[in-house]
Amino acid sequence: MIINSFNLILSIIIATCLVILQETMSNIFWLISVDMPVSIGIFISTYVSNLFAMNLSGAVPLIALIAIGFLIAYLVTRIILVWVNISRTYAYAFAGATAILAIVLLMPLAFYNLDILAGGRSIFGKFVLTSFGLLSGYYFGKTLDRQRAS
Repeated sequence: MIINSFNLILSIIIATCLVILQETMSNIFWLISVDMPVSIGIFISTYVSNLFAMNLSGAVPLIALIAIGFLIAYLVTRIILVWVNISRTYAYAFAGATAILAIVLLMPLAFYNLDILAGGRSIFGKFVLTSFGLLSGYYFGKTLDRQRAS
């Protein structure tokens, strides 16, 4: 149980770090497109400051938003796995992707049709963010499979 909790928290942290990485890269690419000089040092310092700013300031930290989405998606997946016999790895990967996609699609409804996540404004950005949810869910499902096999 403790290992499952640790892997759940690690899955949430992985997703949060990847979402913030995509947000930072989206903003940096925009700066480059308007001929702003951006070095690797600026990128790294911006990423680290975004990690803290998006999780420690504001009304709802991003990590809490992702945690709520993952907890709901993983709980529904656990219930579905009682009746459906499919791979846990793929089921939780789909759940992680669904959670991030739901966050990206539903956040504008909460903020007067404003996309808060700059990286999720385009279809490609939504795809990348959803892929990061898929990777995090895959990690969580894979650790459950490894734990069950032991």
